[in-house]
Amino acid sequence: MKGILAAIALSLAVTPAALAQTKELVVAAFGGAYTDAIKKNVATFEKENGVTVTFVPASGADGLAKAMAREVDVIHADMAWAYRGEAQGAFEKLDPAIVTNLSTLYPKARFSDYGVVTNFGQYGIAYNPKEVSPAPTSWLDLWDPQYAGAVTTAGFDAANIELLVLMAKLNGGSEDNIDPGFAKMAELGKQITVFYSQHPQLLDLFRNGEVVMARWLRGRVDWARKQGVELGFAVPKEGAIGLVSTVHVVKDRPNKELAMKFVNYLLSETSQKTYASDLGYTPARAGLDLTGIDVPYGEDVVGSLLIADWKKIVPQMDAWKERWEKEVVAR
Repeated sequence: MKGILAAIALSLAVTPAALAQTKELVVAAFGGAYTDAIKKNVATFEKENGVTVTFVPASGADGLAKAMAREVDVIHADMAWAYRGEAQGAFEKLDPAIVTNLSTLYPKARFSDYGVVTNFGQYGIAYNPKEVSPAPTSWLDLWDPQYAGAVTTAGFDAANIELLVLMAKLNGGSEDNIDPGFAKMAELGKQITVFYSQHPQLLDLFRNGEVVMARWLRGRVDWARKQGVELGFAVPKEGAIGLVSTVHVVKDRPNKELAMKFVNYLLSETSQKTYASDLGYTPARAGLDLTGIDVPYGEDVVGSLLIADWKKIVPQMDAWKERWEKEVVAR
């Protein structure tokens, strides 16, 4: 009997510690290098908060589905899925009392009460300097007939939606009047032989000389150079298209406060510098010392990024995608 009582007492004595060790925060994030960068300093967060952070790869529709099913505590997204999730009631409002780093961000990063931008990227024009001369200076250079058949862009992704809206605005339209944008993008579609879907695919198209100009990310151009493909990168005079990564706390999960603290961790000085050093992205946090890190940074950089009114775009996206396939791709 004494042995049984002793075992029960020992069990009760270790239960709180055991529970603390098994506390888990589940984070849906973009896979690969992006998650690796977030993980780089996560051990400190885990130790300070007595939690294990588990990462699951998810983005877009998959990420939102996991949030709606309450399978994760935190999700990463982009503007399109951020606003879809907000409209469907998937996210908690961020609490400034816990997410204290909100006050350190550029205004463009605080786009909603339900989410925040963690980092920005730049889409511009990648080009083969031996074939494209002079260097491109405008997004409209993709329409130059001398490069017909040797230009490309991706499919119906966030950056091409931004390009679509830009073309609408340059031709008298807007998010509310997208017809001029589709008319212009249909012209570009006639000059494209293949719409790329993966970064390695575009790398091969440049390497093989099938493409000499494309809409691509600054960081990917740097990556291509490391693969031995000589490319230039131009920021068009109309502005670089903004790549935007967002983060959100999932509603009705038991770890709400911890999830808020994790968002705050992502906005910390250490994490924000890692987005720059490891991924080549522009941090959302102002006032960082990025000496020795070659990324565009500063209020002027963030302020100049082309980011459309996604709150207006999201309700129209399904219809726009259908039009894109018929008017731009099918031609």
